[in-house]
Amino acid sequence: MQNKQHKLLLFFAYSQQLISKKINSIMSNTANIIKTIIIEDDTSSLVLLKEFLKDFSYVEVIGEAKTIKEAEELVKNNNNPDLLFLDIDLHGVNALDIVKYLKPQTKILFITAHPEFAVKAFEYNTIDYIIKPISFDRLKNALSRVGGIEHDEKAEKETTGRFAIGNMVLMNINGELKFIKIKEINFIEAKGNYTTISMQDGTSFSTYGLIKVWEDKLPIDDFFRIHRSTIVNLNNIAKIEKGTYDTGIMYLNGVSQPFEISRNYFSQMKGKFKLTGNL
Repeated sequence: MQNKQHKLLLFFAYSQQLISKKINSIMSNTANIIKTIIIEDDTSSLVLLKEFLKDFSYVEVIGEAKTIKEAEELVKNNNNPDLLFLDIDLHGVNALDIVKYLKPQTKILFITAHPEFAVKAFEYNTIDYIIKPISFDRLKNALSRVGGIEHDEKAEKETTGRFAIGNMVLMNINGELKFIKIKEINFIEAKGNYTTISMQDGTSFSTYGLIKVWEDKLPIDDFFRIHRSTIVNLNNIAKIEKGTYDTGIMYLNGVSQPFEISRNYFSQMKGKFKLTGNL
């Protein structure tokens, strides 16, 4: 029965590969090798994933694990992979604790049967959260977001059309068009498809649009994304403290509640702004 199931899965994988176009051969030859670890306790899902990955020559699987003990040992001994495929439930044990052994730069692609962990999963350096069964096209789209993993981050962010710190932006606030000064924005928070802009004078307003739009337009030397849901004005930082598991805690002037800096963004911040030595 198990062999028959495996054969059906392999046939399913092969048929999807034929329907989808092959990855461009030039990209395959020039892309950096993505060192990958797979943590998956379901044999059928593992077989299907590995069959799909044969179409991505730049993905190199350097290790596999099926139990929480195997996963901990594997990640501890190979704690600098570029990508981790992670099934959250390993024989009834929550595998999210595995993430703490990874370098902050490691991308995580969750493949699981449990949708209830999706919000928690995106607190990490997650590129996608896929509910089983995985499809070839969904995997392909997810891996396209890992392709530039070795590229210089500063070069990626240097785009045209950004505001300068002295600019103003025209906003629709409660049905009225108003100019706000970029330098007077204290922080921005994502709330679903809306963003809340909080000003230095304590006022705030919500506007339709993703936080990514603001991240791409604000001046990169003055504003920094510290969490998937938060951008702050660096000029208004009162202090930063170290948190647990390589996270940070940031305090802004005029704001009583601290902000969490996620592992990935805290690592980026230290890499971008530190002068010398370890932080």
